[in-house]
Amino acid sequence: MNKISDDKLDNITGGNTTVNGPIINAIVNVINLLRDAGYSVGSGIRRISENKMCPLD
Repeated sequence: MNKISDDKLDNITGGNTTVNGPIINAIVNVINLLRDAGYSVGSGIRRISENKMCPLD
């Protein structure tokens, strides 16, 4: 397997469009943010339905 230099990683091309590294990184970060938000919402729904909420007193 050939190693790719950092300069070439910044300009990844595919098809007719040019997609660079920061755009891919931003998309992955948004996907991870949505996934983590889904876990939090799901956990909150489960805790409410099982009546296992922490007391606020």
